[in-house]
Amino acid sequence: MRVTLVSHDYWTPQQKIVLPKLPVVVGRGPDAEVSIDDRWVSRIHCAICVVDGMLVVRDLESSNGTLVNGKSITEALLLPGDTLTIGVTRFEVHYTRQNPKPLVYHGHGATGRV
Repeated sequence: MRVTLVSHDYWTPQQKIVLPKLPVVVGRGPDAEVSIDDRWVSRIHCAICVVDGMLVVRDLESSNGTLVNGKSITEALLLPGDTLTIGVTRFEVHYTRQNPKPLVYHGHGATGRV
């Protein structure tokens, strides 16, 4: 699954981050596999992974939280077109689902969008 995060914020217009692999840790510290230059991002902020063929984001006890479509989450399903906020940077999530069957996700803090 190829996942791209596209920023739509005015200070990072159209910044594209192609996730190198999954799972991936996102943050601003040296241990993060994907670095975001945003002082509101924790050194180790969140993880993005595939669970049962679905893209999932998990907050890693970040200081300022992780949001999906404006809602604070601990763990949530990410669908194409969702807005993922890390720190104060907003990204639109782009990918093609490998399994287009109806989704049933019972993860912790699920958004209910399936």
